[in-house]
Amino acid sequence: MRSKVTSSPDETLEVIVGKIEKTSPRTNDVESPKQPEDERATDRDGFNEQRYLAAFPDIAEAVKSGVWASAREHYFEHGRQEARLSHPQYLSAFPSGDSLAFPAGEIDAVFVSHNGWCLIIGWISDEAKPLRALAWVEKNEIVGTTTHFARCRREDAEDVVKPSFGKLLGFWTVFHSEQAMSFSEPAHYRLWAGNECKTFQISPRQVDDRQLREKALEYLGSSHYFSNPQMEAFLQLQRGLGNILIDYNMEISNEIVRAAHVVRFGAEIRQLNGSIIVCLFGKAEFLFLQASLFSGCPEAESYEFIYVSNSPELAEQLLKEATMANRVYGVSITLVILPSNAGFGAANNAAVAQARSNRILIVNPDVLPRDRDWAIKHNAVVGDLPAEQTAIFGVPLYYDDGSLMHSGMYFDLDTAVSIHYAQIEPYEILRVEHYAKGAPSETPAFLKSRQVPAVTGAFISIDRAWFEALGGFSPEYIFGHYEDADLCLKSLQRGVPVWVHPVPFWHLEGKGSSRHPWHEGGSMVNRWHFTVTWKDFITDGLVGRSPVRLAPARPRKPKERPSPGPASEQGASIC
Repeated sequence: MRSKVTSSPDETLEVIVGKIEKTSPRTNDVESPKQPEDERATDRDGFNEQRYLAAFPDIAEAVKSGVWASAREHYFEHGRQEARLSHPQYLSAFPSGDSLAFPAGEIDAVFVSHNGWCLIIGWISDEAKPLRALAWVEKNEIVGTTTHFARCRREDAEDVVKPSFGKLLGFWTVFHSEQAMSFSEPAHYRLWAGNECKTFQISPRQVDDRQLREKALEYLGSSHYFSNPQMEAFLQLQRGLGNILIDYNMEISNEIVRAAHVVRFGAEIRQLNGSIIVCLFGKAEFLFLQASLFSGCPEAESYEFIYVSNSPELAEQLLKEATMANRVYGVSITLVILPSNAGFGAANNAAVAQARSNRILIVNPDVLPRDRDWAIKHNAVVGDLPAEQTAIFGVPLYYDDGSLMHSGMYFDLDTAVSIHYAQIEPYEILRVEHYAKGAPSETPAFLKSRQVPAVTGAFISIDRAWFEALGGFSPEYIFGHYEDADLCLKSLQRGVPVWVHPVPFWHLEGKGSSRHPWHEGGSMVNRWHFTVTWKDFITDGLVGRSPVRLAPARPRKPKERPSPGPASEQGASIC
């Protein structure tokens, strides 16, 4: 039962706070008589009851009226989730002058975008006084704050301050200011460690949001730790920075997709059996190769190609390649040109919006037909099998040496340990594995129709209505990785299983795109996000090569989608 603090209307705030202190549990049970009262009231998280009430009059009024027993109770039930301790009103209640007792540390680099996003990299020896807040200050006003930090090793600082083994001195953070920036004035950044404060004056480097995103992810991907980098990155992202990076990436991706330019080549196909969606990044030459090998096959004329490019520098080359492919092979091609890298999921969703058929084939640029009758086989699968077996399915994929690469995917768990001070803690992270990897080309078990937990995004055939009902690929995954498994699990969760059917294709793995250092950081965020999103669902009978819970109890057929008319072509042209 919630305890109440009763007060008369004319009591001062100090009297009320005194009553609250008597009825509230203390975070610090042992107090030093030499500490000032205000410092003793501040715990390691930075919560200070008196300042909390002074900063938020609405909470003080609620405590006074008995709605809350104490400010501390409000903080632990609501304020922590609302990030109240990073609110400018709360931070302004702390001394802003530099403290001689501030621990050794430095802010090394600051990157700022014109949209108010900030990346700060530094280090601090904060064993005794933990780092807890950072504020961006302009003209003596706090314009942006954060309490979310990722920590990493800084060997250069370790040589100087000699910390305890396992203590991570490095820190970095990404946060946003809602206020407009004025880059004409010197920038100040204020750090709080324990109750101490220090202000750093640094000239930030101005970058656009896409560059800032890449720098943050590159720093994440290259950070050093005392133990497993994947695990330690997982723990740092879990502190709140993971969701910030995901939201930031979605903001950028949405802006990129809104600026898409669409160009169509060739006459509209009257009877379409499918739309082949191909996402390009870094390489353009596979467009002409795919047009050559996919076309000229029986029943292939009933398929259109939609290429979406995450590399604006390829635009001119792609326009030439698409023109030649249409003239030489007669294929219908639509180009969706994006002004930057929106990521695999967002780009494919944008391409699906331009499709004219009811069947979507998500295909990597380095996936090519193994047999000339690929279209006949695919049409037969979609037309002859029950709808619950064709709503979403994959196919066997082969290495160029003829051995099997993929024939469906399954999930497993990695157990890693985190070393922190004198503690070793185990954690589990989800891992995606592939059936049949490296198996002989004619292994019967992998060349028959069967249910699987998931299929690879290198080739997914999916009913368009079902794709749209699932919300398409989740935009929460950065650049690429795990959105294919996420889509399959969304389907399975809603009662429609994933299948593999024997329509073989080659897959020249890794040949169809470029990879940069920031992609490693994006993959780390994606694996963390996939784990926290799906771990409970997967560990309930979906772990391993032979999961015990695969077929849904009540398969549900996707709703039929009416045949679409010509796609909307704002800003498009017909070639």
